Amino acid sequence: MIPRRRLPLEAADLADWLRAPFRRAEAVAADVAAFERAFADLLGVPCARAVASGRDALGLILDGLGLQAGDELIIPAYTLGELLPLLQSRGLRLVPADIDPATYNLTPESVRARIGPATRALLVVHLLGAPCDLPALAALADEAGIALIEDCAHAAGATVDGRPVGSVGIAALFSLEANKALCAFGGGVLATRDAGLLERIAPRLAHRPRREWPAMKKAMIKWCEELLVRSPAYGPLARLLFSDRAAQDFERFYRGAHGRVRPAACAFSGFQARLALRRLRRLAQHNARNNAAWRDTAARLPAALTPQRRDAVGEPAFYNLVACYDGDLRRLRAAALARGIDLGIHGEVMDDTAAMLGDTGCPQAAAVHRQAVLLPLYPGLGERRRAQLLERLARAVEDAA
Repeated sequence: MIPRRRLPLEAADLADWLRAPFRRAEAVAADVAAFERAFADLLGVPCARAVASGRDALGLILDGLGLQAGDELIIPAYTLGELLPLLQSRGLRLVPADIDPATYNLTPESVRARIGPATRALLVVHLLGAPCDLPALAALADEAGIALIEDCAHAAGATVDGRPVGSVGIAALFSLEANKALCAFGGGVLATRDAGLLERIAPRLAHRPRREWPAMKKAMIKWCEELLVRSPAYGPLARLLFSDRAAQDFERFYRGAHGRVRPAACAFSGFQARLALRRLRRLAQHNARNNAAWRDTAARLPAALTPQRRDAVGEPAFYNLVACYDGDLRRLRAAALARGIDLGIHGEVMDDTAAMLGDTGCPQAAAVHRQAVLLPLYPGLGERRRAQLLERLARAVEDAA
Protein backbone atom coordinates (compact mmCIF):
# COMPACT_ATOMS: atom_id res chain seq x y z
CA MET A 1 0.00 0.00 0.00
CA ILE A 2 1.27 3.47 -0.91
CA PRO A 3 0.17 5.71 2.00
CA ARG A 4 -1.04 9.26 1.48
CA ARG A 5 1.49 10.57 4.02
CA ARG A 6 4.70 9.46 5.64
CA LEU A 7 6.65 11.08 8.47
CA PRO A 8 10.44 11.17 8.59
CA LEU A 9 12.07 9.15 11.33
CA GLU A 10 15.32 10.78 12.46
CA ALA A 11 17.78 9.47 15.02
CA ALA A 12 18.46 13.03 16.19
CA ASP A 13 14.78 13.42 17.13
CA LEU A 14 14.90 10.32 19.29
CA ALA A 15 18.11 11.53 20.93
CA ASP A 16 16.43 14.85 21.78
CA TRP A 17 13.42 12.95 23.11
CA LEU A 18 15.61 10.93 25.46
CA ARG A 19 17.47 14.02 26.70
CA ALA A 20 14.43 16.26 27.12
CA PRO A 21 13.47 15.29 30.71
CA PHE A 22 16.99 16.01 31.94
CA ARG A 23 17.51 19.46 30.39
CA ARG A 24 17.83 22.30 32.89
CA ALA A 25 15.25 25.11 32.74
CA GLU A 26 17.87 27.67 31.65
CA ALA A 27 18.98 25.45 28.76
CA VAL A 28 15.37 24.91 27.67
CA ALA A 29 14.68 28.65 27.69
CA ALA A 30 17.81 29.22 25.62
CA ASP A 31 16.70 26.56 23.09
CA VAL A 32 13.30 28.24 22.66
CA ALA A 33 14.86 31.71 22.36
CA ALA A 34 17.30 30.47 19.71
CA PHE A 35 14.46 29.03 17.62
CA GLU A 36 12.40 32.22 17.93
CA ARG A 37 15.33 34.40 16.84
CA ALA A 38 16.08 32.15 13.87
CA PHE A 39 12.42 32.14 12.80
CA ALA A 40 12.14 35.94 13.02
CA ASP A 41 15.34 36.24 10.98
CA LEU A 42 13.92 33.91 8.33
CA LEU A 43 10.89 36.16 7.91
CA GLY A 44 12.70 39.45 8.40
CA VAL A 45 10.29 40.55 11.13
CA PRO A 46 11.14 41.98 14.55
CA CYS A 47 9.56 39.22 16.56
CA ALA A 48 8.41 35.61 16.49
CA ARG A 49 6.95 33.79 19.48
CA ALA A 50 6.69 30.02 19.72
CA VAL A 51 3.29 29.08 21.17
CA ALA A 52 1.15 26.03 21.85
CA SER A 53 -0.24 25.60 18.31
CA GLY A 54 -1.15 27.41 15.14
CA ARG A 55 -4.67 27.84 16.49
CA ASP A 56 -3.27 29.29 19.70
CA ALA A 57 -1.30 31.78 17.59
CA LEU A 58 -4.44 32.77 15.69
CA GLY A 59 -6.39 33.32 18.90
CA LEU A 60 -3.60 35.45 20.32
CA ILE A 61 -3.47 37.53 17.13
CA LEU A 62 -7.21 38.19 17.21
CA ASP A 63 -7.03 39.21 20.86
CA GLY A 64 -3.94 41.34 20.28
CA LEU A 65 -5.69 43.19 17.47
CA GLY A 66 -8.56 43.98 19.82
CA LEU A 67 -11.27 42.39 17.69
CA GLN A 68 -14.57 42.37 19.54
CA ALA A 69 -17.90 40.58 19.35
CA GLY A 70 -19.82 41.76 16.31
CA ASP A 71 -16.73 42.64 14.28
CA GLU A 72 -16.58 41.02 10.86
CA LEU A 73 -13.67 38.82 9.81
CA ILE A 74 -13.36 37.78 6.17
CA ILE A 75 -12.12 34.21 5.79
CA PRO A 76 -11.59 31.86 2.83
CA ALA A 77 -14.60 29.82 1.84
CA TYR A 78 -12.30 26.82 1.49
CA THR A 79 -10.10 26.19 4.52
CA LEU A 80 -9.98 24.19 7.75
CA GLY A 81 -13.46 24.03 9.22
CA GLU A 82 -12.12 23.29 12.69
CA LEU A 83 -11.06 26.95 12.91
CA LEU A 84 -14.66 28.17 12.92
CA PRO A 85 -15.43 27.42 16.60
CA LEU A 86 -12.24 29.25 17.65
CA LEU A 87 -13.31 32.32 15.69
CA GLN A 88 -16.97 32.16 16.66
CA SER A 89 -16.13 31.79 20.35
CA ARG A 90 -14.95 35.41 20.25
CA GLY A 91 -18.30 36.57 18.88
CA LEU A 92 -16.86 37.46 15.49
CA ARG A 93 -19.10 37.50 12.43
CA LEU A 94 -17.42 35.32 9.84
CA VAL A 95 -17.79 36.34 6.21
CA PRO A 96 -16.56 33.74 3.68
CA ALA A 97 -15.05 34.90 0.38
CA ASP A 98 -14.79 32.63 -2.64
CA ILE A 99 -11.59 31.16 -4.05
CA ASP A 100 -9.83 30.77 -7.35
CA PRO A 101 -10.65 27.26 -8.66
CA ALA A 102 -7.09 26.71 -9.89
CA THR A 103 -5.07 27.85 -6.85
CA TYR A 104 -7.77 27.25 -4.15
CA ASN A 105 -6.77 30.63 -2.66
CA LEU A 106 -8.74 33.81 -2.04
CA THR A 107 -8.99 36.29 -4.90
CA PRO A 108 -8.88 40.08 -4.45
CA GLU A 109 -12.18 40.35 -6.34
CA SER A 110 -14.01 37.99 -3.98
CA VAL A 111 -12.62 39.78 -0.94
CA ARG A 112 -13.53 43.24 -2.25
CA ALA A 113 -17.13 42.09 -2.71
CA ARG A 114 -17.33 40.99 0.94
CA ILE A 115 -15.86 44.05 2.66
CA GLY A 116 -18.51 46.00 4.57
CA PRO A 117 -18.80 48.69 7.24
CA ALA A 118 -18.23 46.19 10.07
CA THR A 119 -15.22 44.47 8.49
CA ARG A 120 -12.19 44.70 10.78
CA ALA A 121 -9.79 42.06 9.49
CA LEU A 122 -9.00 39.72 6.62
CA LEU A 123 -7.58 36.24 7.18
CA VAL A 124 -5.73 34.95 4.12
CA VAL A 125 -4.52 31.35 3.90
CA HIS A 126 -1.59 30.22 1.77
CA LEU A 127 -3.40 26.99 1.12
CA LEU A 128 -1.41 23.77 0.76
CA GLY A 129 1.80 25.77 0.53
CA ALA A 130 0.69 27.92 -2.44
CA PRO A 131 1.16 31.63 -1.69
CA CYS A 132 -1.90 33.76 -2.34
CA ASP A 133 -1.87 37.11 -4.15
CA LEU A 134 -0.35 39.01 -1.25
CA PRO A 135 0.48 42.26 -3.06
CA ALA A 136 -3.10 42.71 -4.25
CA LEU A 137 -4.70 41.54 -1.00
CA ALA A 138 -2.40 43.71 1.13
CA ALA A 139 -3.21 46.75 -1.02
CA LEU A 140 -6.91 45.99 -0.69
CA ALA A 141 -6.63 45.68 3.11
CA ASP A 142 -4.74 48.97 3.31
CA GLU A 143 -7.33 50.68 1.13
CA ALA A 144 -10.17 49.41 3.33
CA GLY A 145 -8.32 50.12 6.58
CA ILE A 146 -8.53 46.54 7.84
CA ALA A 147 -5.90 44.25 9.36
CA LEU A 148 -4.34 41.56 7.18
CA ILE A 149 -3.61 38.27 9.00
CA GLU A 150 -1.64 35.56 7.23
CA ASP A 151 -2.32 31.88 7.90
CA CYS A 152 0.95 30.23 6.90
CA ALA A 153 0.24 26.86 8.54
CA HIS A 154 1.15 25.06 5.29
CA ALA A 155 3.58 27.56 3.85
CA ALA A 156 6.80 27.92 5.86
CA GLY A 157 9.46 28.98 3.38
CA ALA A 158 7.12 30.17 0.60
CA THR A 159 7.86 33.58 -0.90
CA VAL A 160 6.18 36.27 -2.99
CA ASP A 161 8.48 38.56 -4.98
CA GLY A 162 11.34 37.19 -2.88
CA ARG A 163 9.62 38.16 0.37
CA PRO A 164 8.68 35.38 2.82
CA VAL A 165 5.00 34.79 3.42
CA GLY A 166 4.17 35.77 6.97
CA SER A 167 6.07 39.06 6.71
CA VAL A 168 3.48 41.11 4.82
CA GLY A 169 0.43 41.16 7.07
CA ILE A 170 0.30 42.73 10.49
CA ALA A 171 0.72 39.24 11.97
CA ALA A 172 1.01 35.63 10.84
CA LEU A 173 0.60 32.16 12.25
CA PHE A 174 2.54 29.00 11.47
CA SER A 175 1.90 25.39 12.46
CA LEU A 176 4.56 22.92 13.60
CA GLU A 177 2.40 19.80 13.50
CA ALA A 178 3.88 16.44 12.58
CA ASN A 179 3.10 16.59 8.85
CA LYS A 180 4.40 20.14 8.35
CA ALA A 181 7.79 21.11 6.90
CA LEU A 182 8.87 22.33 10.34
CA CYS A 183 7.76 19.34 12.39
CA ALA A 184 7.91 19.77 16.16
CA PHE A 185 5.04 17.37 16.94
CA GLY A 186 2.79 20.28 17.78
CA GLY A 187 3.27 23.91 18.56
CA GLY A 188 3.06 26.99 16.42
CA VAL A 189 4.62 30.37 15.81
CA LEU A 190 3.14 33.84 15.99
CA ALA A 191 5.12 36.35 13.92
CA THR A 192 4.39 40.07 13.89
CA ARG A 193 5.85 43.41 12.93
CA ASP A 194 3.52 45.23 15.36
CA ALA A 195 5.19 45.87 18.73
CA GLY A 196 1.87 46.97 20.19
CA LEU A 197 0.22 43.64 19.39
CA LEU A 198 3.08 41.83 21.08
CA GLU A 199 2.81 43.98 24.20
CA ARG A 200 -0.91 43.28 24.47
CA ILE A 201 -0.48 39.50 24.38
CA ALA A 202 2.69 39.40 26.51
CA PRO A 203 0.78 38.93 29.82
CA ARG A 204 -1.01 35.92 28.31
CA LEU A 205 2.32 34.27 27.47
CA ALA A 206 4.28 35.22 30.59
CA HIS A 207 2.82 32.69 33.03
CA ARG A 208 2.26 29.66 30.85
CA PRO A 209 3.84 26.52 32.28
CA ARG A 210 6.58 24.90 30.19
CA ARG A 211 6.10 21.13 30.04
CA GLU A 212 8.12 18.71 27.96
CA TRP A 213 5.84 15.70 28.24
CA PRO A 214 2.85 16.72 26.01
CA ALA A 215 5.01 17.10 22.90
CA MET A 216 7.07 14.04 23.84
CA LYS A 217 3.89 11.97 24.18
CA LYS A 218 2.61 13.19 20.82
CA ALA A 219 5.94 12.35 19.18
CA MET A 220 5.82 8.85 20.64
CA ILE A 221 2.28 8.32 19.31
CA LYS A 222 3.22 9.63 15.87
CA TRP A 223 6.32 7.44 15.71
CA CYS A 224 4.22 4.38 16.56
CA GLU A 225 1.70 5.40 13.91
CA GLU A 226 4.51 5.78 11.37
CA LEU A 227 5.89 2.33 12.17
CA LEU A 228 2.43 0.93 11.53
CA VAL A 229 2.22 2.76 8.19
CA ARG A 230 5.56 1.20 7.18
CA SER A 231 4.51 -2.31 8.23
CA PRO A 232 2.79 -5.02 6.14
CA ALA A 233 -0.31 -4.58 8.31
CA TYR A 234 -1.04 -1.13 6.85
CA GLY A 235 -2.48 -2.42 3.58
CA PRO A 236 -5.27 -4.55 5.12
CA LEU A 237 -5.99 -1.89 7.75
CA ALA A 238 -6.26 0.87 5.13
CA ARG A 239 -8.66 -1.19 3.03
CA LEU A 240 -10.81 -1.75 6.11
CA LEU A 241 -10.70 1.70 7.76
CA PHE A 242 -10.87 3.86 4.62
CA SER A 243 -13.68 1.98 2.92
CA ASP A 244 -17.01 3.78 2.40
CA ARG A 245 -18.56 1.81 5.23
CA ALA A 246 -15.98 2.72 7.87
CA ALA A 247 -14.38 5.98 6.70
CA GLN A 248 -16.66 8.46 8.46
CA ASP A 249 -16.48 6.62 11.79
CA PHE A 250 -12.71 6.37 11.51
CA GLU A 251 -12.40 10.08 10.65
CA ARG A 252 -14.38 11.04 13.77
CA PHE A 253 -12.29 8.73 15.93
CA TYR A 254 -8.97 9.93 14.50
CA ARG A 255 -9.79 13.64 14.81
CA GLY A 256 -11.05 13.09 18.34
CA ALA A 257 -7.89 11.22 19.32
CA HIS A 258 -5.74 13.92 17.75
CA GLY A 259 -7.63 16.57 19.70
CA ARG A 260 -7.02 14.75 22.97
CA VAL A 261 -3.24 14.78 22.50
CA ARG A 262 -3.16 18.41 21.35
CA PRO A 263 -1.43 20.34 24.14
CA ALA A 264 -3.29 23.05 26.00
CA ALA A 265 -2.03 26.63 26.15
CA CYS A 266 1.32 25.79 27.69
CA ALA A 267 4.69 27.25 26.77
CA PHE A 268 6.64 25.84 23.83
CA SER A 269 8.97 23.09 25.00
CA GLY A 270 12.71 22.73 24.57
CA PHE A 271 12.22 19.38 22.83
CA GLN A 272 10.03 21.10 20.23
CA ALA A 273 12.47 24.00 19.85
CA ARG A 274 15.42 21.74 19.08
CA LEU A 275 13.47 19.74 16.49
CA ALA A 276 12.05 22.85 14.83
CA LEU A 277 15.40 24.68 14.73
CA ARG A 278 17.10 21.70 13.10
CA ARG A 279 14.43 21.58 10.39
CA LEU A 280 14.43 25.35 9.99
CA ARG A 281 18.09 25.18 8.94
CA ARG A 282 17.16 22.68 6.21
CA LEU A 283 13.91 24.33 5.15
CA ALA A 284 15.08 25.81 1.84
CA GLN A 285 16.60 22.50 0.74
CA HIS A 286 13.50 20.61 1.91
CA ASN A 287 11.18 22.82 -0.13
CA ALA A 288 13.39 22.84 -3.23
CA ARG A 289 13.75 19.06 -3.31
CA ASN A 290 10.10 18.29 -2.64
CA ASN A 291 8.71 21.05 -4.88
CA ALA A 292 10.68 19.48 -7.73
CA ALA A 293 9.11 16.09 -6.97
CA TRP A 294 5.69 17.80 -6.78
CA ARG A 295 6.10 19.40 -10.22
CA ASP A 296 7.28 16.17 -11.82
CA THR A 297 4.47 14.09 -10.31
CA ALA A 298 1.75 16.66 -11.04
CA ALA A 299 2.82 16.88 -14.69
CA ARG A 300 2.35 13.11 -15.11
CA LEU A 301 -1.08 12.72 -13.50
CA PRO A 302 -3.92 11.15 -15.48
CA ALA A 303 -5.98 13.66 -17.47
CA ALA A 304 -8.97 13.26 -15.14
CA LEU A 305 -6.94 14.77 -12.28
CA THR A 306 -6.14 18.51 -12.38
CA PRO A 307 -3.54 19.46 -9.78
CA GLN A 308 -3.72 22.66 -7.76
CA ARG A 309 -1.82 25.51 -9.36
CA ARG A 310 0.80 26.49 -6.81
CA ASP A 311 3.05 28.94 -8.64
CA ALA A 312 0.52 31.57 -9.72
CA VAL A 313 2.09 34.01 -7.28
CA GLY A 314 5.60 33.47 -5.93
CA GLU A 315 7.46 30.33 -4.93
CA PRO A 316 5.45 27.71 -3.03
CA ALA A 317 6.39 25.63 -0.02
CA PHE A 318 5.99 21.87 -0.13
CA TYR A 319 2.97 20.50 1.72
CA ASN A 320 0.61 18.14 -0.11
CA LEU A 321 -0.24 17.18 -3.66
CA VAL A 322 -3.96 17.83 -4.14
CA ALA A 323 -5.90 17.59 -7.39
CA CYS A 324 -9.51 17.94 -8.49
CA TYR A 325 -10.98 14.78 -9.97
CA ASP A 326 -13.43 14.94 -12.86
CA GLY A 327 -15.61 12.08 -11.72
CA ASP A 328 -17.03 10.23 -8.72
CA LEU A 329 -14.50 10.54 -5.89
CA ARG A 330 -15.99 7.67 -3.92
CA ARG A 331 -15.47 5.33 -6.85
CA LEU A 332 -11.93 6.60 -7.38
CA ARG A 333 -10.98 6.10 -3.72
CA ALA A 334 -12.38 2.57 -3.76
CA ALA A 335 -10.59 1.75 -7.01
CA ALA A 336 -7.35 3.23 -5.70
CA LEU A 337 -7.57 1.17 -2.48
CA ALA A 338 -8.03 -1.95 -4.57
CA ARG A 339 -4.88 -0.98 -6.51
CA GLY A 340 -2.89 -0.34 -3.32
CA ILE A 341 -3.09 3.47 -3.07
CA ASP A 342 -4.40 5.32 -0.04
CA LEU A 343 -6.21 8.47 -1.23
CA GLY A 344 -7.56 9.37 2.17
CA ILE A 345 -11.18 9.93 3.11
CA HIS A 346 -13.81 12.53 2.31
CA GLY A 347 -13.19 15.96 3.82
CA GLU A 348 -9.55 15.27 4.54
CA VAL A 349 -8.24 18.04 2.27
CA MET A 350 -10.15 21.13 3.42
CA ASP A 351 -13.73 22.16 4.21
CA ASP A 352 -16.40 24.23 2.51
CA THR A 353 -16.55 26.79 5.30
CA ALA A 354 -19.10 28.88 3.42
CA ALA A 355 -21.56 25.98 3.50
CA MET A 356 -20.74 25.38 7.17
CA LEU A 357 -21.72 29.01 7.81
CA GLY A 358 -24.93 28.71 5.76
CA ASP A 359 -23.57 30.86 2.93
CA THR A 360 -24.41 29.71 -0.61
CA GLY A 361 -22.54 32.48 -2.43
CA CYS A 362 -19.18 30.74 -2.90
CA PRO A 363 -19.65 28.25 -5.76
CA GLN A 364 -15.95 27.77 -6.52
CA ALA A 365 -15.23 26.65 -2.97
CA ALA A 366 -18.16 24.24 -3.11
CA ALA A 367 -16.90 22.75 -6.38
CA VAL A 368 -13.33 22.29 -5.15
CA HIS A 369 -14.59 20.73 -1.92
CA ARG A 370 -16.57 18.17 -3.93
CA GLN A 371 -13.70 17.31 -6.25
CA ALA A 372 -10.43 17.69 -4.29
CA VAL A 373 -8.48 14.57 -3.41
CA LEU A 374 -5.20 14.13 -1.54
CA LEU A 375 -2.61 12.18 -3.55
CA PRO A 376 0.42 10.44 -2.00
CA LEU A 377 3.56 12.58 -2.13
CA TYR A 378 5.96 13.01 0.75
CA PRO A 379 9.69 13.27 1.51
CA GLY A 380 11.25 9.90 0.87
CA LEU A 381 8.90 8.88 -1.95
CA GLY A 382 11.55 8.10 -4.54
CA GLU A 383 11.37 8.10 -8.32
CA ARG A 384 10.75 4.36 -8.59
CA ARG A 385 7.91 4.49 -6.07
CA ARG A 386 6.40 7.59 -7.71
CA ALA A 387 6.44 5.81 -11.08
CA GLN A 388 4.61 2.92 -9.43
CA LEU A 389 2.11 5.36 -7.90
CA LEU A 390 1.38 6.99 -11.28
CA GLU A 391 0.94 3.63 -12.99
CA ARG A 392 -1.47 2.37 -10.33
CA LEU A 393 -3.31 5.70 -10.27
CA ALA A 394 -3.87 5.61 -14.03
CA ARG A 395 -5.36 2.13 -13.69
CA ALA A 396 -7.55 3.24 -10.77
CA VAL A 397 -8.90 6.13 -12.85
CA GLU A 398 -9.75 3.67 -15.62
CA ASP A 399 -11.44 1.35 -13.08
CA ALA A 400 -13.50 4.22 -11.64
CA ALA A 401 -14.65 5.60 -15.00
